[in-house]
Amino acid sequence: MTYERREPDQAPAEQRSGLSPTVIALAIVAIVAVIFIVQNSSRTDVNFLFFNVRSRVWVALLVAIGIGVLLDRLLIAWWRRRRTRSDA
Repeated sequence: MTYERREPDQAPAEQRSGLSPTVIALAIVAIVAVIFIVQNSSRTDVNFLFFNVRSRVWVALLVAIGIGVLLDRLLIAWWRRRRTRSDA
């Protein structure tokens, strides 16, 4: 039995005008980020263990989010490695 590979029918390229939804979403996120930074520009003390830092609120939140994302990535990598070792 022989199978032939057929190319899918290609519809003619549609002409789009205006901005793509991705560009619009990116612009909205950028505007919200600027508003967040402007509204949280006051300084605050951040204390953690033996670290004492005075920084802007938005910087402290950005660092906290970054650390959270890093911990999430590390946990996912550990979980996948553990799962592949147990499957083998």
